[in-house]
Amino acid sequence: MNQNTRKITDGAMMIAIVGAVLLMDRQLAGTISSLALFLFPLPMVFYAAKYGLRSSGMVLGALMALVFILGTPQSIFFVGAESIIGTIYGAGVHNGTENRRIVLRTLILGGIVELLAMVVFASFFGYDVTSEITEYTKIFDQLTAETGVALPVSLTNPNSLRTLFVISAILTGVMEGMVTHLVSRMMLKRLRFPLPKSTPIEQYYPPKWSGYLAFAAMCVYYYSLIRPFSTEVYQTAAQAAGTIGMMYLIMYGFIAVLILLPRRFPSINVWVALLIIILLFMTMSLAVAITGFLYITTDLHERICKGGAHAAEN
Repeated sequence: MNQNTRKITDGAMMIAIVGAVLLMDRQLAGTISSLALFLFPLPMVFYAAKYGLRSSGMVLGALMALVFILGTPQSIFFVGAESIIGTIYGAGVHNGTENRRIVLRTLILGGIVELLAMVVFASFFGYDVTSEITEYTKIFDQLTAETGVALPVSLTNPNSLRTLFVISAILTGVMEGMVTHLVSRMMLKRLRFPLPKSTPIEQYYPPKWSGYLAFAAMCVYYYSLIRPFSTEVYQTAAQAAGTIGMMYLIMYGFIAVLILLPRRFPSINVWVALLIIILLFMTMSLAVAITGFLYITTDLHERICKGGAHAAEN
């Protein structure tokens, strides 16, 4: 088959797939776009990985036009944004970009999409964040009155709740981006695409200054809980930065645990290791964050990777 004809055929097939899913989504009252958003980038991931960014432009434009015809206001935004993410991801695979950069782009774009979604819904679809925060505050106040147990300030202060809403939206987008990466890589591998070499988890090592910055932000966060700032802007900024810093340190704390467990216990089961990590997150998140700080700023990373468990213990 002629190359140009094959491009047109593949493009039409990808657009038809998205159109069929959109029709199903409308019949299911938006269930697919709400619960399986990570599926929508896949058609453009395949096309851009095969033909590159330049050839994907017209297909993406035609797909966006179809979304406007068949989609609801919510699906127009989400499907359009996820298709753009898929195009960028596939173009990176086509160009042989380093896997770490592809993942980073996908995670950042996923967080931006969810953050914009909160703004878009608040502006156009009647999603009132302020009213929802007020309702949560009333519920928490009622729980405090009924149980007599004082809840943390982060759950009773409207500014703190607003910050948590924003952070949760960003983290949701990051997780969706990670799922998109894993599913796309699995699909392209099954289709025998030449993929960039996966980066081992041991090589996800950030600069030391980022650990100090995240730890300082976390300290400011706890300070703002004990002695809130008089200015609302400063209080919100301190809590947002502190939450992000703590999540950053927790992530690298988990990486340290993931590297150390197989070396310390070679016969450990995968599910047992996962259970340990979940329990650590639920009961000792601050300890995991401190472990992440030490992993970034000291030689703990090198001692675990090169010396194994015995070197880490000495």
